[in-house]
Amino acid sequence: MDRSQTVLSPRRFGGNLVEHRPMSRILIVEDDEDVRLAMAVILEDAGYEVFVAADAAEGLDSVLVRHPDLVLLDIVMPKVDGFEVLTTLKADARTRDIPVVMITAKSSSEDSWKARTLGASDCIIKPWRDGEVERRVGRVLGAVSAV
Repeated sequence: MDRSQTVLSPRRFGGNLVEHRPMSRILIVEDDEDVRLAMAVILEDAGYEVFVAADAAEGLDSVLVRHPDLVLLDIVMPKVDGFEVLTTLKADARTRDIPVVMITAKSSSEDSWKARTLGASDCIIKPWRDGEVERRVGRVLGAVSAV
């Protein structure tokens, strides 16, 4: 089975879902398998439905097929970088309203500024602090649902 197409269903605690509201769907587009799976587990444990993609092309296909509520998108990927993917998503009427949180290993404010200029909702810097991924995703999704 191709792990990049794996759907991670929410874990159950005592037979109940972690969240009682409708489960948000998150797509993680990240070329580093360890980072991709670590984020998937964190978000799955927080009660989200998680899909993963290993590169830009697979990520763009998954967005159109799976219709996620949020995309976590790595900036540095082979062939096509995250900035180009973000630009493509924001230019397409079918995907422009999906919030995107960029993932970067660079702590420079230049990447964060560029990402926000292109339409990203937030940036997460690797390595992240405990609880940071869930907080930032929750904040972005909360802002979207409040609109």
